[in-house]
Amino acid sequence: MPQSLWAATTARPAPFPILQGAHPFDVCIVGGGFMGLSAALTLAGKGVSVAVLEAAEIGWGASGRNNGLVAPGLKRDPWEVRKILGAESGDRLLRFSNDAPDAVFKLIDELAIDCDVNRGGWIQAAHSKRAMPLIEKRVAEWQVLGAVAEIIPADKVSAELGTDFYAGASRYASGGSINPLAYVVGLAAAAGVAGARIYEQSPAADVRRKNGKWAVASAHGHVTCTQLVFCTNAYNDNIDRLRGTVIPLRTAQVASHPLPRDVAASILPGAAAASDTQRLLTSFRLTADNRLIMGGASATAGDHHPGLVKHLHKAARLRFPDIGNIPWDVGWSGYLALTKDHLPQILRVDDDYYAGIGCDGRGIAMATATGRSIAELICGQDEKDCSVPIRKPKRVLGYGMRRPGVAAGVLYNRFLDTVERLT
Repeated sequence: MPQSLWAATTARPAPFPILQGAHPFDVCIVGGGFMGLSAALTLAGKGVSVAVLEAAEIGWGASGRNNGLVAPGLKRDPWEVRKILGAESGDRLLRFSNDAPDAVFKLIDELAIDCDVNRGGWIQAAHSKRAMPLIEKRVAEWQVLGAVAEIIPADKVSAELGTDFYAGASRYASGGSINPLAYVVGLAAAAGVAGARIYEQSPAADVRRKNGKWAVASAHGHVTCTQLVFCTNAYNDNIDRLRGTVIPLRTAQVASHPLPRDVAASILPGAAAASDTQRLLTSFRLTADNRLIMGGASATAGDHHPGLVKHLHKAARLRFPDIGNIPWDVGWSGYLALTKDHLPQILRVDDDYYAGIGCDGRGIAMATATGRSIAELICGQDEKDCSVPIRKPKRVLGYGMRRPGVAAGVLYNRFLDTVERLT
């Protein structure tokens, strides 16, 4: 596993086996993260024989490296979603995304997954006075859709967040936080108990049609199946028919040494997690052992994160100047997947071949829910009844220039965030 707080503190069971020999299954899922394991758990529970192939270890990608924030909704606002999808399909996806955190917490309870659950809600903070009207409109729209949400006025922000950096905020009661790696490890264990066969260190090196079925080959074995599912999302660049369908964006997280109890008590005393309205958003929360987790603040399309970590240290100092020189124990990063319209999608790649992409920073809730939706499609649900948009794969225009494009976009958005905060 890549270095992270979660990798250092999460108890892991014995490794799953490497795929060896030839094995027939009804369904083969490639990718052992939230989405793939949620699909596998659902399918196995319905009596479907299913294999999960993970190229590294369970949770190796974004599922095991994110900040653990469980947030409702989507990156897009309700009125934008309706404009993109139409009123009926838009509202269906919106309600689906609003319900997704509750589904995650219910699953954790049912499976008795020990993952440091905090259901204190999610706060979205306004980085400028100009952002507050948008937050107010957003809350009103989500309330109509059934969300339990409220406005936190400027004079209450300091007490609610532990910082006076923000001009106001909103709180969504259904949000929270978890240890994401512990959650994905728990999903894998539950899927295995339900009957799914999980293989680690077993990358899908070759995928092809053979005698009316899908054949998926790894280094030491292969699987044949009637239904194929890829849940590799931001890590699908070596998959011919999925390459370029999302923009992989690298973001980072940092974790402090455990803070003194009185200091920790001042940060988010009534909530589990927060993120803000900056274009390059910053998130923050506390862990069960009083570590401050900072996430986001900058991004890159590259493979390294030292610069991203420095931005997070600075973001912490700006928001919490009174807690002194925080010792930072670890920093890490990974890719999240951005779709062109910033909406999740299920791709119909071919006959009997689905791929889930694009949770756009809401991966814990939306990837879990989307995985379940893919399983329901495989079990016979009409595509018209699926809440997640189903599309054909389409390469993002300009994908080959994504690295300089993301770099330019980061600089531009950082400038806009700064200007907006000062005006």
